[in-house]
Amino acid sequence: MINYVISTFFRDFSMVMLITAIAIAILITWRRRGRPENGLCGGLFAWLLLLPIGLTGIYTFITHVFFPEMSAREIGWEVSPFQFEVGIADLTVGVLGVLAFWGNYSFRLAAAIGAILWYGGDAIGHVRQMIVVHNYAPGNAGPWFWTDVLVPLLLVVCAAVVWQQKKAQQA
Repeated sequence: MINYVISTFFRDFSMVMLITAIAIAILITWRRRGRPENGLCGGLFAWLLLLPIGLTGIYTFITHVFFPEMSAREIGWEVSPFQFEVGIADLTVGVLGVLAFWGNYSFRLAAAIGAILWYGGDAIGHVRQMIVVHNYAPGNAGPWFWTDVLVPLLLVVCAAVVWQQKKAQQA
């Protein structure tokens, strides 16, 4: 049983981080109600950058670079030297996400734009793999695909809401 839980946690790591970010943002907002600077989107924006962007980026760096056979198998690929480059890109976005958690809105927005492009591009790649080569491996068409779709969408919405709130406070 414990082996199943651990393997599921790591196989679905991106979705676990997304759900955790949403849960933490909701809990913190509920506990700090009445303070507009701690609104759901502001908190969610930060937690999305830390968990599904930051920690997931570092996790996928580790899997692509140090465990390329496992990573390739989960995605439905053959092992490739390009996994090292993908891992370094994952590390870059992951570190930016972790740093942005503690940054101001401008830094968070810049990190979010990079993550939106990276994850959005990944989502397009997953769809292409599903259509062209019928790759429905769990690492291509499962939770990883859905986080590559949902995280950029949530980042765009949260960035826009926080921007509007900041604009309204300045008026």
